[in-house]
Amino acid sequence: MRLARYMGDGKIAITDEPKPSCPPGGLLVRTEASGLCSGELVAWYMDRKIPHVLGHEVAGIIEESQDTRFPVGVRVFVHHHAPCLQCEHCRRGAFVHCLTWKRTKLDPGGMAEFFAVSPDLLTDTLLLEDLEPTAGALIEPLACVIKSLWRLGYQAEEPAAVVGLGVMGLMHMLLMPGAIGYDTNPLRLAWARNLGLDARHPDGSDEKFDSVVVCPGSEAALGFGLSLTKPDARVCLFAPLPPGQPVALDLESLYFQDIRLVTSYSCGPDDTRQAFRALKEQLVRPKQVVSDFIALDDLPLAYLRMKEGKILKAMVTFP
Repeated sequence: MRLARYMGDGKIAITDEPKPSCPPGGLLVRTEASGLCSGELVAWYMDRKIPHVLGHEVAGIIEESQDTRFPVGVRVFVHHHAPCLQCEHCRRGAFVHCLTWKRTKLDPGGMAEFFAVSPDLLTDTLLLEDLEPTAGALIEPLACVIKSLWRLGYQAEEPAAVVGLGVMGLMHMLLMPGAIGYDTNPLRLAWARNLGLDARHPDGSDEKFDSVVVCPGSEAALGFGLSLTKPDARVCLFAPLPPGQPVALDLESLYFQDIRLVTSYSCGPDDTRQAFRALKEQLVRPKQVVSDFIALDDLPLAYLRMKEGKILKAMVTFP
């Protein structure tokens, strides 16, 4: 079968490799759609995984099954990490810290014609019913957004801002009625405005907000996000900053203004189920947030263009 491997330095190789077998108690899935995650563009994060099969935003058709809950021929979403649902972390809803969550993964990855699903992953595998595969492949990233809004304590209609209008910023805004989004990329600003969203360049901004989501993993973005806060505001850091690089924060100002800074990493089963419902209700639609539906052979170029900010998001659809 054919798949996409990240080889380092922004290079993607399309290779032929053996098709995985159906694991005992698990599934073998034929991939229909796999999105390119913005996190897969981050060099410091990806270079430590080389050579890594891309893709974890996936939907596909079950080819083989050893679990009667998941019949052959049915379309599924599979989260690339899934919790045990029994440990201390799972019991308090901190699914991403479960040891099972951390060790589980797709075999070999979602950007492949087929992938195997171990039985441990079935705790966060969903039957997609009539949901289209391109929408099913958005469940995982949208679930990350849903988790971040929960951790932020976002309240509908409150004054809110989103820093960074890549695909994740756009999905935040689609779930935050009346929010204002900020970006410096003209393509992203135009895309957001075409969706009817309030998208602005950060220069000269003087508005203040109760909730702020900072999507880019950079000190500059975090600093701008903090500058947008009212007293007693909440700020969510949605992406990590590079390791080993201390960030300068005015803790005196944060303290006396009672600013609450939270982080939000990935998502768990509760979030994926909410994302599934949101996609079924068309609160977010694939064509709103995916600019390029492509074939696997087009991925190496699309990867570079998305990394350079020349396209919003690529999603591979498989024949």
